Amino acid sequence: VVLGYDTEITYEKLSTASVHLHKGVPMVASHPDTVCPSPDGGLPDTGAYMELFEAATGIRPEHVCGKPNAGMILHKVESLELRPEQCAMIGDRLYTDMEMADRAGVHGVLVLSGEATMEELEAAPQAPSLVVGSVDELAR
Repeated sequence: VVLGYDTEITYEKLSTASVHLHKGVPMVASHPDTVCPSPDGGLPDTGAYMELFEAATGIRPEHVCGKPNAGMILHKVESLELRPEQCAMIGDRLYTDMEMADRAGVHGVLVLSGEATMEELEAAPQAPSLVVGSVDELAR
């Protein structure tokens, strides 16, 4: 079962995937983000579907291909012949962006103009190297 962002999710798709999972078919997910930002408010993202399948089947993905998988950033670090400590991951999510920075050994730069808040940061296991209000603030 390949789980990714789907703007045309149906009960039939959810049911079919659940049946396959109950039969032992492994699940691979693209990323664990639970919310996709939109002008109208947060919308369900792949991580929300992961939680749905865990609740329904008890099964979690065997592999998450995207963030926070460190390989996503380390292959580029290596191809540029850099060391991880010379690089930074800029993002607005603690559990994907900053977690990937931690796993890859790069600097994490958390921007507070997206999903994460200072309150969440204070309770999070991730420790960004830098916290800024926005990408614009970082660029100045």
